[in-house]
Amino acid sequence: MPRASASARRPVSAVIVSLLAVLGTFLLPAGTASARPAAEECVPVAEGRHAGEFTTAGQALCLELPSPQGARLAALTSRGGAGVRTAVQVVDANGTAQCTESALSSGSCALTGTAPFRAQVRAVDAAETGAYGVHFVRTDAPQPGCQVLPAGTFADDSAAVRMATGDGVFSHCLTIPADAHATAELFRFRYAFPDDRDLFPDYVMRLIDTDGNGAECYTHPTPGQQLRTDVLSSCSLDPGKAYTLLLEGQDAPATHTVVHRDVSATAEGCAGSSATAIGAPAVQAASGENGTLRCHRVTTNAATDRLSIDVRDEENSTHTLVMNAEGRVTCWFETQACVATGSTGYQVVTQAPEGWSLPESYRLDAWRTFSSAGLAPECPRAGAFAAGWGPVTGALSEERTAACVVVPTVAGDRFTARVTATDGGTSPARHTLYGSQGQQRNHVSEYTADGQTLFVLSLPDGTDRTAYRAALTCVDAPCGTENPTVGTVTPGTVPSGTVATLTVQGTALSMGNTVKLTGGPAPLTATTVSVSEDARTLKATVDLRTAPAGTWSLGVLAYGKEYARGSLTVTPAATGHGTYKPVTPTRLMDTRSGLGVPQGKVGPGATVTLQVTGKAGIPAAGVTAVVLNVTATGPTSAGFVSVHPDGTTRTSASNLNFTAGQTIPNLVVVPVVNGRVSFYNRAGSVDLLADVAGYYTTDGTGSTYRPVTPTRLMDTRAGLGVPKARIGPAGTVTLQVAGISGIPAAGVTAVVLNVTATGPTATSFVSVYPNGTARTSASNLNFTAGKTIPNLVVVPVVNGKVSFYNHSGSVDLLADVAGYYTTDGTGSTYKAVTPTRLMDTRAGLGVPAAKVGPGGTVSLQVAGKPGIPAAGVTAVVLNVTATGPTSASFVSVYPDGTTRTSASNLNFTAGQTIPNLVVVPVVNGKVAFYNRAGSVDLLADVAGYYTS
Repeated sequence: MPRASASARRPVSAVIVSLLAVLGTFLLPAGTASARPAAEECVPVAEGRHAGEFTTAGQALCLELPSPQGARLAALTSRGGAGVRTAVQVVDANGTAQCTESALSSGSCALTGTAPFRAQVRAVDAAETGAYGVHFVRTDAPQPGCQVLPAGTFADDSAAVRMATGDGVFSHCLTIPADAHATAELFRFRYAFPDDRDLFPDYVMRLIDTDGNGAECYTHPTPGQQLRTDVLSSCSLDPGKAYTLLLEGQDAPATHTVVHRDVSATAEGCAGSSATAIGAPAVQAASGENGTLRCHRVTTNAATDRLSIDVRDEENSTHTLVMNAEGRVTCWFETQACVATGSTGYQVVTQAPEGWSLPESYRLDAWRTFSSAGLAPECPRAGAFAAGWGPVTGALSEERTAACVVVPTVAGDRFTARVTATDGGTSPARHTLYGSQGQQRNHVSEYTADGQTLFVLSLPDGTDRTAYRAALTCVDAPCGTENPTVGTVTPGTVPSGTVATLTVQGTALSMGNTVKLTGGPAPLTATTVSVSEDARTLKATVDLRTAPAGTWSLGVLAYGKEYARGSLTVTPAATGHGTYKPVTPTRLMDTRSGLGVPQGKVGPGATVTLQVTGKAGIPAAGVTAVVLNVTATGPTSAGFVSVHPDGTTRTSASNLNFTAGQTIPNLVVVPVVNGRVSFYNRAGSVDLLADVAGYYTTDGTGSTYRPVTPTRLMDTRAGLGVPKARIGPAGTVTLQVAGISGIPAAGVTAVVLNVTATGPTATSFVSVYPNGTARTSASNLNFTAGKTIPNLVVVPVVNGKVSFYNHSGSVDLLADVAGYYTTDGTGSTYKAVTPTRLMDTRAGLGVPAAKVGPGGTVSLQVAGKPGIPAAGVTAVVLNVTATGPTSASFVSVYPDGTTRTSASNLNFTAGQTIPNLVVVPVVNGKVAFYNRAGSVDLLADVAGYYTS
């Protein structure tokens, strides 16, 4: 129980003091009194408080006690304040000392001699005279003069007893009946300072049973408190025994309040809840005032379960004391998380102590980290741990309070953990490591495993959400359960002029392993870009854009050892120009359903790769580029997507720009490398769809391209090309294209149209498809009510016509022709190039640095630019993006030096960023960009060109 240090008259602020718990007392061997007073000198006194006076210096007084032989006695004296400090010794009728002064203070003084017993009383300072007091209390049986201390509950504080001192009162005794306590009790003792602030507080409380045994107690310190005025002590009490609580304090005006509560499984007022899986929402509770105790009973399935118990609040002020079902302390009074095991139930007592910041509420997490199923079965198992685990990113909130993983470490593995906040916050996720034997380590810089390790990231105090990046790094690689091996390296043949992706199979592979190529003019080192979760597949890219054709030797360097793994044949780069082969519009990729790529949104900075050759009518070889209508849907934030050839370094060029929640398509013409194309997402997460329209081939079997002056062929608002009427829900209109506006009547395989949807009454999509054929699931435009949006369409021509289908609501459609593909051999062939930015009005790239104003035009030189020949170019394929417009407007892209027609390519509103693919004839080696209203920045990324 709490005790203050020795008394002195000195300011409290000038003293640093530790208040001790004196719990129980040990009997010392009895001695012999230094003198035996005569019986007639003794004054008979009753048990209870006695007041007397020292009239002369050095005076010794004798008090005859009524206590019988066999009784146990406490003699409490003032520890300061008014009156004279007094020393007491008890002797029997023969003058034999009965016990020590310590035993008298604790109440364990056994009167074993011959009655009557006498108390010898002296002033501690022999020179002092004046009033004194002694409080005699029998402890071998409950005393009528001791107030009963009833059992309290966590639901009610009314059982607290308030004791006052001063005016000659310096002590109290309380009786705890045998039926008013459990085997485990938590005592709360509160002390109010005396009015005299120069009097340093000095008090002690002791708990003793009727057999003279002190209770086994521990007083729980509160960090940062020099003088404790609100103290918790947990005590083990014997069943069926009554106890006396003794308060020995000062003769000075002050108050002392004490209450005790059952903290075993029978505790009253504990809110019940079950242990949860890691990361489950927390139990929430109000804090109350400073010092208020709350109790939660947490249950679990088996005593062998291990629980992580933690309390979080905005101030990191709520302390936690955890007892098991028997009431024994499992976790000490502190603010950190702790591990509890060995019981099926725990009492979790919380408190924001005096002097600590007071939160309004707190949250209790009680996670089952280990059960009969092993370490947290809900946590994913890492496939390997050769070099470490991660990095991974994620977010935590009160809905998902933690993330976890079980890593296959083995005894002796040493590793470090690094966790940072990725949302700009100053409160990174808290990380905790749990060993297979249950030990818990918080925020360690280095950890040594004893077997498997459970790694947990959790919400810290002070915030209800955080985003994280986390990784574990093996100190002495390789770590984990597998020994490193290196198997095959594929492919065996790759074309020169590309950035090839090599795949290594093995075990315990890591990002630190490298692939080397030797045997050429100079050695090449591949860049390791990924390792599979099970550490059995490593991917590395090697730049072969300047590498000569030939055979290179392959070697894999892993953990200081080099493995020879055959050879790689580099074939000459393909140089042929392609002709176009249209196909029935077909969906090749949908991340929502897992079509073509794994199911799941594409995350921030992530790339997915789509196999296109050998799919939907596209041959397995000889394909130089593919035409895809790519749609972004459900993005979680503003961002952009770049579509680029697989195995090549992505450039700054982009294809789709979008805002959070927007669905937007754009046509993409992308070179094909290794039979695949890749899709990179800049920020947030987004679902991607890709519908193929056709491909370019070098086998000479396709169609050549003939550009025409951009001309409007259809406008449902004016009845141009089709009847004057909106296209209703599930409605279709058919447009004659062959024999119109420079398009021949025969030999046309496909037509290039810029299609614009305007004034839609509902969210919908439009599909453009060959007339007379069954419409597929492919779409070309996606829009919401009231929005105007364009998209380039390359559509096969059947019966000289193309058809337009609207899914929902009503919408007006416009179609501007840019060119057509023909089988007569008179057109141009296509050459795909690495997507490259040619123009950016923001930076002055390609044109002066300035927005394009209302009615303004800029001309861009394209011929002779990187990858584009200086002569012979008939048309160029550009992805044009409008950004930062100051008002609603449209942009037309047309051949330089020609008269602009009514055709448009991009439509936008103020502040919108929107891209669209443009196929535009090249005149004078240039193309022109016209802006109708307001001012706007324009970007242009080249995808390829046509040449005669």
